[in-house]
Amino acid sequence: MLPKNLSKMRKLRKLVIGSDIYIHINIEDPVLTHMPLGIGELTCLKQLSTFVVSQLSDSAGIQELEKLDHLEGELTIIGIQNVLDHRDAYKANLRSKKSLLNLNLRWPVGGSDVEIECNNSKEVLEALQPHSNIEESFIYGYPGAMLPGWVGSSTALPKLTFLGLYNMPNVEGWSSECLLLPSCLQILDLYNCPKLILPTPLPSSITRLSVGKGNDPSLESVENLHNLSYLRITGFDEVETLPEAPLRNLTRLQELEIYDCDKLKRLPTELENLSTVTILFIVNCGGLESLTEGLRNLTSLKELRVGECLSLKSLSESSLQHLIALQILKIWDCPELEIMSVDFQHLISLEYIQLVWLPQLTSLPEEIQHTRRLQTLEIKGCENLRKLPEWLLELPALTSLSVIECDPELHRRCEDWNRIPLLRVENRVEL
Repeated sequence: MLPKNLSKMRKLRKLVIGSDIYIHINIEDPVLTHMPLGIGELTCLKQLSTFVVSQLSDSAGIQELEKLDHLEGELTIIGIQNVLDHRDAYKANLRSKKSLLNLNLRWPVGGSDVEIECNNSKEVLEALQPHSNIEESFIYGYPGAMLPGWVGSSTALPKLTFLGLYNMPNVEGWSSECLLLPSCLQILDLYNCPKLILPTPLPSSITRLSVGKGNDPSLESVENLHNLSYLRITGFDEVETLPEAPLRNLTRLQELEIYDCDKLKRLPTELENLSTVTILFIVNCGGLESLTEGLRNLTSLKELRVGECLSLKSLSESSLQHLIALQILKIWDCPELEIMSVDFQHLISLEYIQLVWLPQLTSLPEEIQHTRRLQTLEIKGCENLRKLPEWLLELPALTSLSVIECDPELHRRCEDWNRIPLLRVENRVEL
């Protein structure tokens, strides 16, 4: 809670509440419930990280932002559902704050307040249009069906480089039919906006795109983003396969992340044509049984992470044999995976292996001895692994070995390895 006499600190220039770093899905700070009356008199303020709107009678309304024209950098406004009159939002006069570069607007996610305030949410958001100098804008939990035209508009926000829209289950589109996103937009984040139809064409300037809990049209629009270097797909939990078209023309894609697609049974075959991809994450895809498709031609792949794929049974030779650039391999929490099916002998560039919570692992695959560049091996929670092979000591580059929460017999055997020169051994049983 902020002091009630804060308004007397007339020369205050910086008021940072909580952390300077905001996690996009973390919507509210439960500690700060309101702003003190009179905060609008602090006209020297240049930095105000957070403004909380409350219905408490002794708290500042959003209109107290009106005189704070020297604000710069980032501003987060929380509790917009408590703005009952859109005219108060106009009085906040965000359009006059030309030094603000980052604006976060937050409604709550879920709860009874959302439906109550849905009737005036569009008018309130319309009234909160910022100055055209804004470079980054994030909106969370907006309950309306249509976004006002200024949100992401090339006309209203011509300098916008980062747009994030989160947790908007009712949003279908924009009130302006002729909306075009700014030509300088580089990053677009969409999460839990299942009805949203994006304006087309998307600007070719976009290099990073995250789509979570969306719809197929939101993925289809990816196809023409020829400069895309990063793509994250998450929360498509009802699909058995991802559409092929979005991956077809991504000739500059370097990072691809697929998360939380519970029913996904196979990877898109177009994945194998992404020869520029260097990082691939596949996490929490419970229906995925095999990675035999899609990895064959990823000759530039340097890092592969596969985790929490509860049905995954194999990583066959055909899927890994061409990954000659792979340096980092992390596999965790895949209880059905036969790790012996992983063909390591072609992974000639491998430097780091992490194996975590793999009950099928009873011995290290013999092919690992061909990974002559391997520097780090981490093994954790592999309860059925009872010994390590002697050839492990012959790997010329191996300098770090971690064995954590494994079978007690394995830990006893590793005690002797602590005496080996140039090899750092972490042998730990955690409670």
